[in-house]
Amino acid sequence: MKLNTILAALCFSMAASSASATVLEFSKLTEMMYGDGFPLADSMRYDGPNLKYEESGFQLTLHAPNAAPGAANVGSGTFEPQTYNWHDGLDNGSDTFVTLTRIGGGLFNLSGFDYFADWSSISADGKLVGVIQDAGIWATALTGIMELRISSGAFTQIDNIDVEASTRAVGLPGTLSLMLAGFAAAGFTRRRR
Repeated sequence: MKLNTILAALCFSMAASSASATVLEFSKLTEMMYGDGFPLADSMRYDGPNLKYEESGFQLTLHAPNAAPGAANVGSGTFEPQTYNWHDGLDNGSDTFVTLTRIGGGLFNLSGFDYFADWSSISADGKLVGVIQDAGIWATALTGIMELRISSGAFTQIDNIDVEASTRAVGLPGTLSLMLAGFAAAGFTRRRR
């Protein structure tokens, strides 16, 4: 097998195994309210006082420690259609916050999201990475995180969350140098014969 063929096959398999990006748009949510007496969408469920939503392999959890079980709610915001108020401190309590994780755990990359908020702190894996306020786009890329946390005082509407699953694969430079060393040794052995 020629080196070019081997390299092409390796690059193809690496590209095929890499994660693809997805945008969480909440397009299947069409009602004004979910929870607290309003029906939940198929992708939602309660876990004690918390309300969980799943889309495309990711989970948004509305943590409402001061809400009664089944009372936490998510409502459509007034910022624009399909922008949901994932954190409503007025309805769900001042200690409410939202987390974004992969379903079943694991690392992910965040490219950005749209927001409209009174004031919210953004943390990645427990470390404060910024603050959002008013309307805008979070465009600070975060790579290889396990949890994004958004807290706020009164409201936080988010939409178009651009994420992708991440893996702990060996970095390309190390893999490439080992592979090339192996090819050189194989070529040397073949030429010697």
